[in-house]
Formats: sequence, C-alpha cells, structure tokens
Amino acid sequence: MKQPPVTLTSHQRAIVEAAIRETCTTRKWQLWTVNVRTNHVHSVISADKKPEAILGALKANATRAMGQAGAWTGGTSPWAHGGSKKYLWDDKELANGIAYVDGVQGEPLD
Repeated sequence: MKQPPVTLTSHQRAIVEAAIRETCTTRKWQLWTVNVRTNHVHSVISADKKPEAILGALKANATRAMGQAGAWTGGTSPWAHGGSKKYLWDDKELANGIAYVDGVQGEPLD
C-alpha cells in the first residue's frame, strides 16, 4: 500500500455517489444501484464497456470530484488497485446483485 487505508467521510461519500451518478448519466450507462460505504463502494451498472473501463472511469471521476470540492487533497488515488468486477448475465443475477448492494452491506450510513 502506498498510503494508509482511506475512510470516507459523509461529505466524501456524497461526492463519490454524485460523481458515479453523473458519470453514468453522461455516458448513458444504466445505474441500477450504488452504495458508498466508508471504505468501499458497490454499484450495479449496465454498459457497453468492459468492467475495467467502467471501474476506471468511476474511480477517476470520483477522485476528480472530491479534489474539486476540496474533499481529497492526497497526491495519490484514494482507491485500492483493481476492484471486483462481476458480470451479471441474466435478470435473476441482476436482481441478486442489486439486492446484495442494497441490503447486505450493513446498516444505512447517515
């Protein structure tokens, strides 16, 4: 690790969620759900891109948005290298993915 683990504040989480929503809207990706936690983010997105490209765009835009808001001043990315990227192949897998992101991450924050 290049830096200590990052714990996102309520303010940072709101910025990250807004950046994810904006990225999906701008790129015409279907955002099914997003759940920004203190130490990780989950989202379910349908797009015509590979998961690596989607994840890269989300991380870059969220970092940029936090920087522009003065909520991230670190010289390195707040995100871990890589990240989970799972294909959801049918309606059942999509529904299960949404349920996991919405209901299995713990109590709602804020």
